[in-house]
Amino acid sequence: MTICIGVKANECIVFVADSATTLASVDNAGAPAVTRVYNHADKVFNLFRGQPVCAMTCGLGNFGTESIATIAKGIRQRLMSGETPISAENYTIESVIKFSFEVFLAKFSALDEKISKASSFEFFVGGYSHNNGGNEIWKFAFIQGNVVEPQCISGVDDCRIIWAGQPEACVRLVLGISSQTYEVLKSAGLDDTQASQLVHNLRQASEAPLLEPSMPVIDAIRLGEFLAQTTASFVRFLPGADTVGGDLDIATVTKYEGFRWIKRKHFYPRDLNGETDHVS
Repeated sequence: MTICIGVKANECIVFVADSATTLASVDNAGAPAVTRVYNHADKVFNLFRGQPVCAMTCGLGNFGTESIATIAKGIRQRLMSGETPISAENYTIESVIKFSFEVFLAKFSALDEKISKASSFEFFVGGYSHNNGGNEIWKFAFIQGNVVEPQCISGVDDCRIIWAGQPEACVRLVLGISSQTYEVLKSAGLDDTQASQLVHNLRQASEAPLLEPSMPVIDAIRLGEFLAQTTASFVRFLPGADTVGGDLDIATVTKYEGFRWIKRKHFYPRDLNGETDHVS
């Protein structure tokens, strides 16, 4: 499990993710059980080096023997090698995510059916297309065997906060409701239309206006960091394993500064690896 936060303002897109990756098995009763949590997974990626393009993931951490980070680096290598029709002079965020989707879909299709039907995976790509003035966020997903093809979830004229993974803290804090509110209303006797309308009304009355589209880049960064840290603290006090945790990786893209790491862990000491540019 994880928490992924995206903040899309006029001036930038910020992606924030924790570092927890959870290993699970099935207990004697057939229920999923957490066996181990590692706190050093990579979930934010510099997907097209030199361009204002960033990626983020949550859900399934490996496709077969390859981690998501390894697959994402392979996508970056292919985008920059010239072997695809996509180049720095003609790319769009749509073309980048569609290429990424095809790569992941081939690997997803090769998974054991038991794994694919029991797993979820979401992949986000955000940034600025070549010669395009506005930023956008796209997403695709594999949810319990079902394929959700790439779609734009926040266009150039839209600013918003997105989250994925374990969203309960963000749902409560930002929207002022619970992720279970709709089901509670249905169990109380409301039909689909009534429950949906009441949830809409509750959100209209309770949503916290944390995002200002014209906010400076540093404030968008701090907002994403705050929501991710709050989620990690929230999960830590819940019963069960700490499935959100570890260092936060934070990256931002702007039109002219491009991709920038704000916080980033490394698996190696930087002072012993001077030959590395530390941006991969």
